[in-house]
Amino acid sequence: MTRSPIEQLLSCIDKLDLEAIVALLAPDCALLTVDGRRADGAQECREVLGQFLGQLRSTSHAITAQWELDGVSLAEVDTAYELQDWLKIESLPRVFVVRHGADGITSVHCYGAHEQRLSEHEARRAGIELGAHWIPAL
Repeated sequence: MTRSPIEQLLSCIDKLDLEAIVALLAPDCALLTVDGRRADGAQECREVLGQFLGQLRSTSHAITAQWELDGVSLAEVDTAYELQDWLKIESLPRVFVVRHGADGITSVHCYGAHEQRLSEHEARRAGIELGAHWIPAL
């Protein structure tokens, strides 16, 4: 059974493997992160994703629901992070919308609550809170 583009992408993110992520992307890929950062083209996506992965010790994404239709994959995802400073954030809901074509993934949009960047949690101490959880970006 072939894995969906979202499953492939999240597997590479969970391995913290930037090169494998970029290999999935089409040259003109667009990225939108939960905290509002945008990237256009594989090189800009590499930079934004590299910054994101550089803040993590580990991450996991569990798909709880998924749909595929005409080159668009949608997934509801339960996400957990462990940051470089050992802070653990678990059970964060996300929605991923991934468009894909012959050249690979053409766009990745990740949605959640409005959030600050992961690196800003030091300055704010608790960051952005949703319920009892501090919320990271992707």
